[in-house]
Amino acid sequence: MGETRDQSTLRPDIILVSEATRQLILLELTVPWEERMEEAQERKREKYQELVEQCRINGWRTRCMPVEVGSRGFASHTLSKAYGTLGITGVNRRRAISNNVEAVEKASRWLWLKRGERWGR
Repeated sequence: MGETRDQSTLRPDIILVSEATRQLILLELTVPWEERMEEAQERKREKYQELVEQCRINGWRTRCMPVEVGSRGFASHTLSKAYGTLGITGVNRRRAISNNVEAVEKASRWLWLKRGERWGR
């Protein structure tokens, strides 16, 4: 990512990079219980704050965008906002949100069904 070799142990789910405009968008998906969405967003924002600041010091316009989809399929406003920032609008945004919600519901259901099984070896 440029001239410096700063490193971090943090690994956002998605990092969008524009070398031409020196912009970074860090996307971090969280699947909390619906009643803990705000808390999850604050926790993720705090987790990446130092990394965002370091990227800015190194000359990158940087945004951290925590995105929450509740474990029972409720999409937080942050998901729609993230798609808007990326230029995804109208029917494409609605379809993308629907696909995200469906994927979270399926994964949550699978985890629930497997909850009694032993994980690992």
